[in-house]
Amino acid sequence: MLTPVILMNVILVFITVLLLVAERLLVTYGACTIQVKKENATREIVVNGGGTLLSALADNKVEISSACGGRGTCGYCKCKVVEGGGELLPTEEIFMSRQEKAEHMRLACQVKVKGNLTIVIPNFLTVVKQMVANRKFDALKRWKVTIR
Repeated sequence: MLTPVILMNVILVFITVLLLVAERLLVTYGACTIQVKKENATREIVVNGGGTLLSALADNKVEISSACGGRGTCGYCKCKVVEGGGELLPTEEIFMSRQEKAEHMRLACQVKVKGNLTIVIPNFLTVVKQMVANRKFDALKRWKVTIR
């Protein structure tokens, strides 16, 4: 009675290990350069590919707002991807207006670093103003701040 269950678990563990090994060996992006333009400063950082843009920026002490910690639920980590980055993902669509889509705005938490990138990080207040103007801002999904 337990033999099929044990056999199935062994097969699943084997497949999981096989996928992890294949990912390590086959999916290597190597060193990627990210050119970051923020306000009047330009900075170039080199990271190992494969992670998200948000985590790469955080690891290199480049400040970008993210209330949800990179889960793609707040829409605060908007940046303009000038070069690289790929297409807009369905998880980002709800946070973007037509104008932002045309300007290649992306959520840093959703962009995978697979090659060299050039990005522009807008002022945080500009991002919030656009969210309010486009009715993409829902205060119930954001952090609530209480001043005492």
